[in-house]
Amino acid sequence: MERKLEVIPAIQDAVAIGVKNSASLVLTVVFYVLTIWIPYLNVGTTIAMATIPGKLAQGSVINPTFIFDSVYRRRMGSYFLLQGFLHIMMVPAFCFLIVPAIVLSVMYSLALFIMLDKDVTPTEALELSNKATYGFKWKIFFVSLVYAILFGIVFWIIFAICDAIDVGLITLILMIAVIVLGICCGTALNAVIYRNLFLNVQEPATKPLQAEA
Repeated sequence: MERKLEVIPAIQDAVAIGVKNSASLVLTVVFYVLTIWIPYLNVGTTIAMATIPGKLAQGSVINPTFIFDSVYRRRMGSYFLLQGFLHIMMVPAFCFLIVPAIVLSVMYSLALFIMLDKDVTPTEALELSNKATYGFKWKIFFVSLVYAILFGIVFWIIFAICDAIDVGLITLILMIAVIVLGICCGTALNAVIYRNLFLNVQEPATKPLQAEA
């Protein structure tokens, strides 16, 4: 299947996936926060949290207890190695007026999902992410920007309405609900990008993806 990423369909898919998984995502975060103080376990749960977009891309509702699976603790070395590579690249990139850092962050934005989802090495994941996002970097950035703007507009419209009718505590609860739902849909947007540019491509994950100009 051809790689594709359209702004409106991508955001619509993200909202649908985010709403569908909102309850399980909130419960996952609760489990994570309650256990973040436990040494060693917290490494595995942190890595598991990073895989959420990859799991959402599969289409099924996630099980909040998946973060305690021991498989994520076994990927600790690969996870830290990948994060090390990314941070080493970002430091000099920021010295060139920030834009190269933005390009690199988009270029390798799928690397973590690919590494944990397809069980490849950090360097393979970086290369596959580079190939998957080739020709789509600015579109990925634009889709994310449009979503952020739309979320901001919706948030302030709801806030203005609630403030105008002065509903007090209900306003606070509604604002928290909107923020939580916005974060869920934003996470789902990463899942949509990963699905459309990598998972849905016919070529096997270990073979180069067809480049687009």
